[in-house]
Amino acid sequence: MSPLLVIYALLAQHTLAFPRQHNVNEKSLPYLRGSRSRSGSYRIPNTVQNGTSKARFDILTPTTTLNADTLFTLDAPQVGPINSSVFDWWYFDVVSETNPDVSLVVTFFTSTLSAFPFLDADEPSILNIWIWASFANGTVFKDSVPATVATVTGADGAGTYSSGNWSTTGFSWNALTEDLSQYEIIIASEKLQVEGRFTLTSRAPYHLPCGIQKERSQLEIAPHIGWVNLLPDAVGEVDMKIHGSTLKFRGPGYHDKNWSDRPFVDSVQSWYWGHGRLGPYSIVWFSYLAMNDTTNATYASSYVAKDGELLVSACDPSILTVRPIGQPGTTGGRYPPYARDIPEGFRLEYDLGEGNGRLGVNVSVRAAIAGDEEYYMRWTGDMIGEVVESERSEKAGGGGPKREMGERDLHSSSSLVGVAILEQFVLLE
Repeated sequence: MSPLLVIYALLAQHTLAFPRQHNVNEKSLPYLRGSRSRSGSYRIPNTVQNGTSKARFDILTPTTTLNADTLFTLDAPQVGPINSSVFDWWYFDVVSETNPDVSLVVTFFTSTLSAFPFLDADEPSILNIWIWASFANGTVFKDSVPATVATVTGADGAGTYSSGNWSTTGFSWNALTEDLSQYEIIIASEKLQVEGRFTLTSRAPYHLPCGIQKERSQLEIAPHIGWVNLLPDAVGEVDMKIHGSTLKFRGPGYHDKNWSDRPFVDSVQSWYWGHGRLGPYSIVWFSYLAMNDTTNATYASSYVAKDGELLVSACDPSILTVRPIGQPGTTGGRYPPYARDIPEGFRLEYDLGEGNGRLGVNVSVRAAIAGDEEYYMRWTGDMIGEVVESERSEKAGGGGPKREMGERDLHSSSSLVGVAILEQFVLLE
């Protein structure tokens, strides 16, 4: 069955309620038992497992600084066993700081097609690596390779603090520091004719959907959708050979993971996500509408750091607004969006908090590096933005009257510029 037919069939079968948050006791997760130890190791088979799957959607955070045990728990498998209805993946990317047409994305999947219907319909393994690479000449390479077994391991005593190996694919990742601030992804795939490595070195603090909360932190960006962003902004360095072509560049890098205890199409009506570096600012956005949600609630998670210092890490939808921008006469700027609405960019507005003003950003899409032009797209992008001071901070500084922030403000000589990787899923017909 094709991915599109799977989407139609699953959408027709389910009418669901959307609880805001699930509190799951870690002792009730036998598949994840031991994850509180950095030496925990998880072996995931490549076949669908029987039985009820459970997921972790919150975590103990007694202090605002996460220790090594907690960090590894966040980078470990979050759902199991992997039956036909659940998914869990690890995502890594880099976009060139000098030419945003150039990028690399690698994702380590544990999922069936019925749980996430954008995988290879002809591949029975639930363990797959997907790679997407875009070149300056406009070429986009994408391919996937199945694994025989996946192993995710904590501290091994040999200088690795979180690692993943999708056996026989030639793809693996390793965290090189105890605070998970540096990763390397190594690729040696004879089947895909891809060889090389890329590194990610953090330049901004980690991000949970609502930030680090007192005692226990939420890991849901929206009902049934878990999200952990361990590297919101990193210095990424890529040195690869892909079918004989060299891909070597430096730029903003990123690592996160998503998971769910039910099929993707049961949860997602629309999903706007992206990250990038804008002058001294590191930004991440995630704005989400849930399928069959009668409240029409917007779920949002916002992240802004300046020169590596955290300004915003929160899930209050009033802090972040994300809206598509479309050409006149098209549906690209329609909101809420419907399937096949393809924007030319997005408008982001962040409230940076008292005294810090507002950050407005226009994101223009560049290279289309993944997607089907209907339900899913991922792009590289250019960003231009500006911080407008709040009325209170301007009065305190003796400045002039507060300006309204709009698109016209983003073309002055003082504008911030940067690059991004962004994506949308829109499943509503």
